[in-house]
Amino acid sequence: MKEHLKQHWFFYLIIIQPFLDIIAFFQQDNVIGSLAGYSRLLIMCVLPLIVLWKTPKKKTFIAFLAVIGAFAAAHVCNSYRVGYISIFQDVAYMARVMVMPITAISFVYLIQSDDYAEMTKKGFYVNLLVIFISIVIAYASGTAEDTYGIYGYGLKGWFANANSQSIIIMSIIPLAIEYANTRKNHWLFLMTVLISWFLLISNGTKVGYLSIFVIFGGSCGYYLLVHLLKIQRMDRKRTLTVLLYTALMAVSLIAYPLTPRYGMAHLYDTGRTEEQKHIDEDLKEIEKDHLTLDDLFADPAVKQRIITYYTPLLNQEMVQRFGTERILREYGYLPTAWIMSDVRKLKRMNSAMIWEDSDTLTRLVGFEYTNVHNPDGDGFDLENDYPAILYYFGYIGFGLYIAFLAWFGLMILKRILKDFKGALTPLNFALLITFLLQLGSAEYSGAILRRPNASVYMSILLALIYYQCHEKKAGEHNV
Repeated sequence: MKEHLKQHWFFYLIIIQPFLDIIAFFQQDNVIGSLAGYSRLLIMCVLPLIVLWKTPKKKTFIAFLAVIGAFAAAHVCNSYRVGYISIFQDVAYMARVMVMPITAISFVYLIQSDDYAEMTKKGFYVNLLVIFISIVIAYASGTAEDTYGIYGYGLKGWFANANSQSIIIMSIIPLAIEYANTRKNHWLFLMTVLISWFLLISNGTKVGYLSIFVIFGGSCGYYLLVHLLKIQRMDRKRTLTVLLYTALMAVSLIAYPLTPRYGMAHLYDTGRTEEQKHIDEDLKEIEKDHLTLDDLFADPAVKQRIITYYTPLLNQEMVQRFGTERILREYGYLPTAWIMSDVRKLKRMNSAMIWEDSDTLTRLVGFEYTNVHNPDGDGFDLENDYPAILYYFGYIGFGLYIAFLAWFGLMILKRILKDFKGALTPLNFALLITFLLQLGSAEYSGAILRRPNASVYMSILLALIYYQCHEKKAGEHNV
């Protein structure tokens, strides 16, 4: 048993992830946090210790961790300088953000054979089944939550955060399908593809729905490319696969009005249309065409009327903190009902105004996360990952994070330029398309770089990308 665990620890680390998410779901109201959160924190702390024990390249590994530690210390010291609101919340948040780079670097040092790629594919396949089965059981037992709980749209099941869950599903599907494809079992492959499609289209999020076309459309493009380059011919199996993927994309388009994604979009647009009618009616006497906000505010009477009108329509915590005029100037124009209901934009504006009020040192290392909580305690944590890392960790933190991700992007580019045809393997394609989806979802959805339950999948992916790009054998691993 000891030898088995030693050889397959990576596989078991992967397959416990959905179970930790289920535990977190049932403990989400626990005031002291969930067992899942503490377990992931423990993993982040233990992995570097294992690396230090096993790797002969201790200096470079310590150098990576030292950079992270030095930045964290600088951020904390500056927050003390300007006056901490809550060091506990700020440090806890920073720890969640650091999970991805720390675990990714650790995996880079620990992954030293092709076995890890096979364990990852198998682990992601198991997780796909666990997620699907848990959703079925959750709805059958009446204990599930919908993706958009208030409105009853989208299947989420026993998972606390809808955005991170959609990213997790999106992240595991390409490699899970690749695992099923290598099993040489047509029915297993078909079942895997259909389950994957069902999870994406039933989730209800934009990421879930759009991922259908990226994953299946990208796969069709890959099959055609390797055929044209005469790397792998378009045999009967691949032809049927392309037809299957095309059919699923066509069904997704045709059946869009029946999907949870459409239901939410239609409900949202209908509500905003009615709200905009009232706004247009109330402000019809104010000439707005081709006039800037400064032009409108040039007339004191018009300015006061606009401020009086918009004050109750805007977020009251932000009005209390920044004032109506400053919020409108941050918009740069008179906002429509659609713009005012854009919570992501509202949170970015909130952080942007805090950023404007920060001094130079704070802009270098970021302002305290707790600072986005407004006077009445309303949390305005950013929903988009890239702006969040910029505002919470400053120019230096943002630069380090982007440089870290770009490092892997450059590896991929170098590998492709070195041997384009040789790099076009099914595994490499699955890694690439997943990586691109994760980078896109970090901005489009924003629940991966700062959520350990989703970011762990990026950590695993980055380590595999490193291994595939360097093609190291056991005993030849260098960083």
